[in-house]
Amino acid sequence: MKKLLIPFLVILFLSACQEDPKTTEPYKQLEQDNQRTAAIVAAKDSTINALFNTFNRISDNLRTIRSKQGELVAPGSGTESKADVEQRIMGDIEQIDALLIENRELVDKLRKQAKSAGGNIAALQQTVEDMEKSNAVQQEEIGTLKEQLASTNSSLATLIEMYRDKSQLADMQRTEINTAFYAIGTAKELKDKGVLTKEGGVAGLGGVNKLNTAGLPKEYFTEVDITGTPEITLGAEKAKLSTSHPEGSYRFEDGAAKLVITDPEKFWSISKYLVVVVDQ
Repeated sequence: MKKLLIPFLVILFLSACQEDPKTTEPYKQLEQDNQRTAAIVAAKDSTINALFNTFNRISDNLRTIRSKQGELVAPGSGTESKADVEQRIMGDIEQIDALLIENRELVDKLRKQAKSAGGNIAALQQTVEDMEKSNAVQQEEIGTLKEQLASTNSSLATLIEMYRDKSQLADMQRTEINTAFYAIGTAKELKDKGVLTKEGGVAGLGGVNKLNTAGLPKEYFTEVDITGTPEITLGAEKAKLSTSHPEGSYRFEDGAAKLVITDPEKFWSISKYLVVVVDQ
């Protein structure tokens, strides 16, 4: 019996030695771990690059603003007419204001990037706050400079006043464009409140829940800024949208705990009203 067992063990040992290590379970597990690690490192590198790009853009804008600010108070050349000087000043003011608006948007973007970066959130948050303060200081200085320019030149004062009216109108339009509304509830709640109405069906059966555009109770909706609302908490097990929003612009996470808007511009392109029907 021993004589038969020894050759068998030798054959088994030789077979094991000839097995490709890449086909073994430990090797496969190690390969999967390496791939996951590489993906995490790549994601962190991408986030860090995005942060630095935003930092650099804000810094470049601040430098440009300071340069333009200096040009506003610099005396004009002897060859410039009064009209040319005024036109140059108004052009600089418009460029400065555009850069200040861009910086505000970039700071908001930076805050979201810092939040998603995780780890060094305290240091990143401090950097965001510092940049926000720098932008606010520049905006205050430009406001004071506008007042000074207007006080020394009556025709320039009229131009600045007209520009302010135009800017305020643009701000109102921008706010309106970026404003959206959402409502969350069960199908019964939303129909009882007049948010949804059933269309189609026969004798009360079937049909589809649609937004009640004829008599929408706007007080039932929550108003949001679409540029600053990347996700909406639902706290549900299941959910579906009753309003039209393009596929690929959103996803549900943790079942239906929250709705994540991955592409705000695309998501709100069809309707500025969002109705989410939940099962709780």
